[in-house]
Amino acid sequence: MFVEDLLVLNLMLNTFLLFLAARLVGKTVKKRRLLAGGGLAALYSLVVYLPEYSWLTSWTAKSAVSLLVTVFVFRPVCLAELLRLCGAFFLAAFFLAGTVFALHFYGGAYTYIRGGAFHIAPLQPEVLFAGALIALLLVLAVWLFGERRRGMKRLCYRLILHDEGKEVEFPALLDTGNNLRDPLSGKPLCIATYSVARGLLPDILYRAFETGRDPVSTLSALEGRASCRFAVVPYRSLESGGLLVTFRPDAVYLLEGGKRRLLAGAVIALTSRKFFLDDSLAALLHPDALV
Repeated sequence: MFVEDLLVLNLMLNTFLLFLAARLVGKTVKKRRLLAGGGLAALYSLVVYLPEYSWLTSWTAKSAVSLLVTVFVFRPVCLAELLRLCGAFFLAAFFLAGTVFALHFYGGAYTYIRGGAFHIAPLQPEVLFAGALIALLLVLAVWLFGERRRGMKRLCYRLILHDEGKEVEFPALLDTGNNLRDPLSGKPLCIATYSVARGLLPDILYRAFETGRDPVSTLSALEGRASCRFAVVPYRSLESGGLLVTFRPDAVYLLEGGKRRLLAGAVIALTSRKFFLDDSLAALLHPDALV
């Protein structure tokens, strides 16, 4: 391989690795700085032309160059950030190397063993670029999924229902598309899976949810104070429509930083549907309930 080919190939791959590292840590870096860092790392690749036992090819030297490139490109403000950036850079490098070698071996690379040594055909440029493309797509997919999960986490809350001395706590998601309101009081409706209020519901109503019977038909059988705490509200969505059973506990609290905040304007609408298969979220909060 000629010197100019080696420099161009390393410039492209090292710039790509720095870009991946930036995406992994969520740091915005100017393109010209990424390119300059890739060029600095490409210059180091020229040490392959030095004598075989040069100290510049040692792990110490390679780690020092990686540290220098990381500082130059990302400009960390503290030691913890520097270590995190270096870790992301090495992770990107190992990830790319594993992808490239996987393509190389699965592509039928010529290998043989002679004299106790394992020999493998040299990597071709097209394998390197294909590995880089696959690694980029995988990292972007993981990053976008992580961003989506982090975005959902910012909208997640903990709700506490308090009724007759009993309490239940469950996770809830702020649903900006929820515009349901109680037609009698005008209060915003927070939709919750019936199972979260198991200890607060009358047995006849809970059994109706459990067995798949219409829970609305059981409300007429409620007596005393329970008959005043449950009602119905009509709803309509793109998929279906009907009636939901509403529940007015003694208090609804929002748990924030270990402290409770009373949601005086919240009414709970119960549904038999699950919002997530893993039950990670059990309720959808109306935005006005947090006001």
